[in-house]
Amino acid sequence: MYKLGAFMLALLGQQGLAAAQAPADNIAKPLLVPSDYERALTIGAQYNQLTVNMPDVPFWLAEGEAFVYRRTTQGKHQFMQVDAATGGKQPAFDHTRLAAALARASLENYKADNLPFDRFELADDARMITFNIDNTRWTCDLVSYGCTANAMHPDVHQQMGYDPTPPAENDPENTSISPDGKWLAYTTKYNIFLRSEDGLQDIPLTWDGSEGNYYAFSTLRWSPDSRHLAAYRIRPGHKRQIHYIESSPTDELQPRYSTMTYPKPGDALPLLQPVLFDIIMQSKIEIDNASFPNPYHLSPIKWWKDGRGFTFEYNQRGHQLYRLVEVEAAAGKVRSLIDERSITFIDYQPLVMDQQKTGKFFRYDVEDGKEIIWASERDGYEHLYLFDGRTGELKNQITRGDWVVRAVYYVDPVKRQIWFGASGRDKGEDPYFVHAYRVDFDGNGLTALTPEPANHHIEFSPNGRYYVDLWSRIDVPPRLALYRASDNAELMQVESADISELIASGWQPPLSFHAKGRDGETDIWGLFTSPSTSIETRDTRWWKTSMPALRVLSFRSRSRPWLSRSPKWGLSSFRSMEWVRTIARARSTTLPGRI
Repeated sequence: MYKLGAFMLALLGQQGLAAAQAPADNIAKPLLVPSDYERALTIGAQYNQLTVNMPDVPFWLAEGEAFVYRRTTQGKHQFMQVDAATGGKQPAFDHTRLAAALARASLENYKADNLPFDRFELADDARMITFNIDNTRWTCDLVSYGCTANAMHPDVHQQMGYDPTPPAENDPENTSISPDGKWLAYTTKYNIFLRSEDGLQDIPLTWDGSEGNYYAFSTLRWSPDSRHLAAYRIRPGHKRQIHYIESSPTDELQPRYSTMTYPKPGDALPLLQPVLFDIIMQSKIEIDNASFPNPYHLSPIKWWKDGRGFTFEYNQRGHQLYRLVEVEAAAGKVRSLIDERSITFIDYQPLVMDQQKTGKFFRYDVEDGKEIIWASERDGYEHLYLFDGRTGELKNQITRGDWVVRAVYYVDPVKRQIWFGASGRDKGEDPYFVHAYRVDFDGNGLTALTPEPANHHIEFSPNGRYYVDLWSRIDVPPRLALYRASDNAELMQVESADISELIASGWQPPLSFHAKGRDGETDIWGLFTSPSTSIETRDTRWWKTSMPALRVLSFRSRSRPWLSRSPKWGLSSFRSMEWVRTIARARSTTLPGRI
């Protein structure tokens, strides 16, 4: 389920893996028929129809005083809104009227109890709601209940492959306004120009831009005091194309040809070079690239609030060096603030709360960079560190131990406290469970906030006053509770899933187990699932004979949990196909322990 970890699927008796260790020819094999596969594809939906009040991941509204979540109603769903201060709970909107308005505008048939989105944004006045359906962004008025559609730009990574290069834009009407409102910056003919606020002056800042070495408008960043402008100059890399033939498209009979951009090892990558301009002198300040000579990627430019300079992160090609670079505004002097090095691989994706998409990079600037909170695996585990932002010196390690930080929920720079999620600290339980903790900047005061032995998903309110905890285990259905952040007091049991009908149908949860790995020391945790129908209805000699032999297949699950928020997902389809199987983590996973 996780971006960097992989389940190990041990299929005892799966015909597709017979080549790995085929049973004796005289042992009968169970025959899978089309109905088995059909049942496997639909069993999750069937189970969902037997659950009530199962909460989805909640999300907070902008002001931080209310949150919304979606819950099941026997195969259908409903959006609920909770006022954190009063504890009031009600439908988030009139589902019937919204479904009707959406149907009128889209000419599609939508039902009130099965709206085609799972998240939305609500305007500050609670009048307008916006959400996405496929490639269309919808806005609906919750007073008049009228809806309008706006086409979204397609995801270029998904449609055309991976090419993160900022494009060349040559539109003089597309401008970036300085904070003091006196200047408008734009790009045309691959160069940067300034236009005065009265529109009477157009001043070129550069003359050397070209199609093969241009200044990218989307990278323009003004200093807060409007004295400087920074941007990236870009030399495009080799846009290698790989080719596909879709033999059986769903919308036509003929095969379809397509290409996508896909750089390969050794290809020339885009080269980004930061540039700095003095607006008063209308001149360029040279920046030495010796500290970032071979970039795989440079992060967007980020100015300090006092305008003294800007920073960006340098991800060196090969991902064994990740560096926080600072550029001084006055003279363009470059220095390395923090260096992250690894003999293996630095996971540069952001450390976020989404347990399916999280990486390991985290940075938080305290008091405009006076201090910097930084995530690192430098001691072999993912932990948080506090650096002096002026000198780059390490002040102290904030978290430590043979466990890993999995998410940072909230940082309070006034109280100098951090709320975060971690795995592996509670001995004797599944090390992949995420628990919530609070700790002081100096590493003291570590406090456990989630005593239940389960997987916890925490969502903090934007104002830091509250948080909600959605937790479950493979044998415990999801529960949602509201807490006050200042003292961890439970304010409200928001929702608890009812699976009584599911249990009455004969469903049984998988069994959790752990056993020693091949080193004789490492605990490997996993789940054991038995067939969803009676194994006596088929010839069982095959799996009984093959039981000691594990056939192992590594995969990355993209599915969502149909029942539990515990991090062992997507089991129902496999379970329905008469297989006895085991799912466990490999020792090579980076999540629970050492790198």
